[in-house]
Amino acid sequence: MLWISFKIAIIIINSCKLKELTEKDLVEIVEYDMDEQDNLWLKAFNQERKKEDLGELTADVFEAMIDRLEKEWFDLTKNLPKGQGEKENPEDSTCAICDDGECENCNAIVFCDGCNLAVHQDCYGIPYIPEGQWLCRKCIVSPETPVSCIFCPNEGGAFKKTNTNRWAHLLCALWIPEVGLSNPVYMEPIDNIEGIPRGRWKLKCYICEKKMGACIQCQNTHCCTAFHVTCARKAKLCMRMKFPDPNSDANQMKAYCDKHTPRDYREQVDVAQSVAKAQSLLIDPVPVAKKLSRKPRKRKEPDSASYPRKTIKVNPQESEKRLSNKSVESSKSARAYNRSYMETAIVAPAIITDRLLPVLSMHKGQLRKKQELIATICKYWSLKRESRRGAPLLKRLHLEPWTASASAHKQSEEEKVAKYTAMLDLRKDLEKVRMLIDLVHRREKEKLKRNRLQVKYLETIIFPLDYIIGPVLDNISRYLLSYMSLPV
Repeated sequence: MLWISFKIAIIIINSCKLKELTEKDLVEIVEYDMDEQDNLWLKAFNQERKKEDLGELTADVFEAMIDRLEKEWFDLTKNLPKGQGEKENPEDSTCAICDDGECENCNAIVFCDGCNLAVHQDCYGIPYIPEGQWLCRKCIVSPETPVSCIFCPNEGGAFKKTNTNRWAHLLCALWIPEVGLSNPVYMEPIDNIEGIPRGRWKLKCYICEKKMGACIQCQNTHCCTAFHVTCARKAKLCMRMKFPDPNSDANQMKAYCDKHTPRDYREQVDVAQSVAKAQSLLIDPVPVAKKLSRKPRKRKEPDSASYPRKTIKVNPQESEKRLSNKSVESSKSARAYNRSYMETAIVAPAIITDRLLPVLSMHKGQLRKKQELIATICKYWSLKRESRRGAPLLKRLHLEPWTASASAHKQSEEEKVAKYTAMLDLRKDLEKVRMLIDLVHRREKEKLKRNRLQVKYLETIIFPLDYIIGPVLDNISRYLLSYMSLPV
């Protein structure tokens, strides 16, 4: 009886297993689900159509039309050439906290739909990837107003709220030893700011030469060089970042200045050049300009003969260059994470609206003024995409290019057969390579065995006494040891 019930349970489990959908099935099925906003809009839209006796639009047909709009728009725009401002930057795929581009299934790199900030799930505290768009904490709380970190003067990056309702870089909070996190799963809010000693607030960063925020110091025991965490990241200093192990008390986060950089890191990165470049961008040239433009006070000046005046020679080209670099850097930091989706409203072209007519045939009732109906739904879809900053409404397309494979259904049967035969040929070639490697391994093994025999043969010919007298001497030594072990 138990065996029969166990067998029935296995049959039920096998019947409930999810089957992987093909590209053709993904095109035909409706993946879009209405939310509360869609329900309210559809209800108001049907009330207006009911007044004119134009027929009500059902929720199933509405979902099918939005789904078709999303897939047709994706197929239309996926092969468009990108402009100069939308070129892929390899630095955008690295995490803004750990500066690592590797990702796993359980720790993927997530991009903010508002500012295109790239962070790991574990680094920023994202237990699961939400449905639809994802916004960082800064874009949720303060999407338009710029925020500043209390630990450093730099802008841009991964921000989190503190328990005092202020903003700080999560990177700075992780590196400053006294600062902690109230919830280590969500990595917020940042707390224990009052535990930072006063001496840390008084340190001056040697990269940006600013005495503000809280700096960290070189890990070398004989070095007291101080620098901001974000300044060190921009200067490409050696910052070996590993999250602390709760089972060990050892500090696994170590940062070094340019003079005490480990040798292995110095071989990979030119630290001196990167620090000089960062200093030219971060050091503010405005105070020098203020000094030059400051008007002299109205007072009686002393005799120039008795009090010679010191003159400061400033190269105007160098000053303009530093000012231009500063402005370029500030503009870059302002738009560093502003390259995800279009901010303007998208408009569905006529080729897409014509393909929506067959979808309306699913409606059982009679619908009048179908062209106006399609135009209204396209306007609603465009406004909803604009409210989401251009992010797709389907999650499968939103995660493109990792999971979206809508272009695969465009392949013909001959192309699929050609690809299949090519994969079979590749598999045969790989099998031949494996067999050749096995034969080479056997050949080298036999060669090693033969070389060892040749060495032994040559030693016998060149040193015959060792070969003949060696065993005799071994026997004599054993006999002497046994004889000497006896008492006298």
